[in-house]
Amino acid sequence: MNIFLFVFILILVILMVLYPVSGIRGIRELRRKYAEGLPYSKISFYRSSMFASWLVVFLILLLIPLSGVSLTDLGFRWGLPDRSSLSGWIFYPGIVLYIMHLGQNLYYISIFRSKSEKRKKLAGSIPDDFNFFLPITAREKKVWNYLSLSAGITEEIIYRGYLFFALAVIFPSLHLVYILLLSTLVFGVGHLYLGKEVVKSTFLGLLFGVYYIVFDSLYPVMLIHTVQDLVVRDILQEEENNGEPISRMQ
Repeated sequence: MNIFLFVFILILVILMVLYPVSGIRGIRELRRKYAEGLPYSKISFYRSSMFASWLVVFLILLLIPLSGVSLTDLGFRWGLPDRSSLSGWIFYPGIVLYIMHLGQNLYYISIFRSKSEKRKKLAGSIPDDFNFFLPITAREKKVWNYLSLSAGITEEIIYRGYLFFALAVIFPSLHLVYILLLSTLVFGVGHLYLGKEVVKSTFLGLLFGVYYIVFDSLYPVMLIHTVQDLVVRDILQEEENNGEPISRMQ
């Protein structure tokens, strides 16, 4: 077994077994402490998530000196999207969808920072067994910024840049659509710890994969992924609920 295939299998095991199992255990522990009124640290969970993602990226980057894989192969490419590689009915709607998606997220970030009524309305709709995970204090929000940037970088390297390339190398006859679907499936499994929210995360993974195909570069996808994660940062406000999640106060 060559080093490329060995690393591919190892990474799949991490993404589809270790990630969901450790994530589910971590979330259950946070939820238990939250339900029992015990102190718990969301920051520790955020940091462990970042560490796990960067560990996989480190394994991927080891392929560069060991097997001749380049950063370009992993999606680190600059330049304008190449219209010639895709039909117009995919390329142009993909560009428009990306711009609308990015604009919507930036709008929500702005609204949640400045419009308390809209923020409170959305906060009240968050399931009570999930909002314990979101940042509330200023320190938690600061670490959430790092978590969002980290996820935007590492998850796109892993699920789009690496998986798209590795699947195409190992299964050269596999159509791009199936590569997109398989990478989306792995992305969804890795986010099972989010419970019902995994459906939304999987759909977002599909969108990110489409954007990667359209732009043929990780950079635009890293940007929108980071912004997407930052949207929820300001939904819960410490000064509005004395440090408690809004839905618990109701």
